[in-house]
Amino acid sequence: MQNQSDPPPPPMTHQEGDFGRQQIKNNLPHRDASWSPGTFEDISAEKSQPMPPPRNWFLRNKLKTSLLAGGVLAILIVAIVVPIYATNQSEQRSGKSQQSVGDSSTPSKNGGISGVSGDDDDDTHINDNVQANPHVPPLNQAFKYGVDPIRGVNLGGWLVIEPFISPSLFDQFSAEDNVVDEWTLCAKLGPEKAKEQLKKHYDTFITEEDFEKMQKMGINHVRVPMGHWSINPVEGEPFVPNLSWDYLVKAIKWARKYGLRVMVELHTAPGSQNGWNHSGRKGPVRWLNGTEGEQYGEMTLETVIKMTKFFFEKPGYEHVIPIFGVLNEPAIYRIEKDRVEQWYHDSHDKIRKITGDDKGPLLTYHDGFLGMPPWNGFFKDESFKRVILETHTYLIFDDDLVSMPREKQSKFPCIAWQQDLENSMRDNGPTMVGEFSAATNDCGKYLNGVRLGTRYEGNLIDGDTRIDHPVCPDCSCQSVEDWKNWDDDYKKFLLSFVERQMDAFEASYGWFFWTYKTEHHANPHWDYLLGWEQGWIPKDANNRQSSCKAVTALD
Repeated sequence: MQNQSDPPPPPMTHQEGDFGRQQIKNNLPHRDASWSPGTFEDISAEKSQPMPPPRNWFLRNKLKTSLLAGGVLAILIVAIVVPIYATNQSEQRSGKSQQSVGDSSTPSKNGGISGVSGDDDDDTHINDNVQANPHVPPLNQAFKYGVDPIRGVNLGGWLVIEPFISPSLFDQFSAEDNVVDEWTLCAKLGPEKAKEQLKKHYDTFITEEDFEKMQKMGINHVRVPMGHWSINPVEGEPFVPNLSWDYLVKAIKWARKYGLRVMVELHTAPGSQNGWNHSGRKGPVRWLNGTEGEQYGEMTLETVIKMTKFFFEKPGYEHVIPIFGVLNEPAIYRIEKDRVEQWYHDSHDKIRKITGDDKGPLLTYHDGFLGMPPWNGFFKDESFKRVILETHTYLIFDDDLVSMPREKQSKFPCIAWQQDLENSMRDNGPTMVGEFSAATNDCGKYLNGVRLGTRYEGNLIDGDTRIDHPVCPDCSCQSVEDWKNWDDDYKKFLLSFVERQMDAFEASYGWFFWTYKTEHHANPHWDYLLGWEQGWIPKDANNRQSSCKAVTALD
């Protein structure tokens, strides 16, 4: 999502941007390096070399000699080949491989991507008959996009670190350390300690139990943001390479078990596509910008190609990963739009060269904070195949909306955003909301960045960005995030606001809430799990109380 501290992009139509957001062990069966189809021939050749001149007995007993030699040969073949074959079969049954991390000397499901292998189950055990809930088809039947709405959550802050989602990783440092994103976090900790802390975070923040809960929530999709370093680490970057890819594959396995469809999404680009902390590195936008911009663009294409090959070059993932987010939130108002458009074309063509035009996942491309109308007709070009325009919609970027009375805030999605999405579906084709939340202000801890203040209270300072007046005269963040003391009226307001957003967004292909959870529920307006437990998120995403049907005006 767009950082709250960032200068606002050019005006948009109601919808807003989004704020500051491996090695797999290959268990696929493979043949032992000591075995090959030519093994039998090699043994036979070795045993059929000319023998020394036989004695007379052998000359007189040619038949016996032939039988004896044949028997010995057969015994040798059985003694050598059978143990090797049995070992291979045992590996296949157990799903284990002798391939070490980073060893690409043996075949792997990813098509030989260096440094990445698979921790998935043997394909013979895949069960795609699972149905997330009665409202959607099982995984092995096509999801009717445009008819059945996407109802999903994001696993934000899990495999790409964000301060406001996992604040404890940043609380361990003082302000003088200037640890503000995953780049500076890893650089400050150093390779070994960074790997240790991130592994603990990956192991504990999201588990299989969470996927079981998502199924109970009525969710049918989950969006998983990934860093480019998970599969295509760049020399000189401090990120922990490859490790998070293990957990992505594990997440897909869990999703499959509960019938949930996965949107794998590239959340970061080398050089940073927006300059916000959730791109991995806060600071200048180097992607497609400056003297090395094209080089960073090529690196990102390499990442996209590797991800596509891993999941879609061979069968196995097509049912559980029907959507691929090509790149999250490039800040196009900071980049030449023509260059981004060309990159969109190039990435699309390279992906479809691997998958084919009519196969592989749907591809989503973000509107780049330009709004949806500037893209009218772009993705309708016949060169684009099965593409979705993705937008991220937040109320907190507009002071007028933030200061609006609650009743009007809860109706606003029905009056404005629903119409915007209907127009985009008509003018652009398939459109979806990839992120939204329950927040009506920016009071969340580290929401704008580490120790930067808030726009709501008028104390936000970040570089050249200074906001020295509150959104309203009596605006205060005091106790705003103290969810344990929220009264029933406020919870009812949040529930109606969230449900009307969901209803409005289903004028498009659907929605993903940002995000599934925050650490220790640090930011409750962004915490779907907490809201589900406490009553301001619907108990069943398919059975809601509030809708846009009766809403005709804000007043």
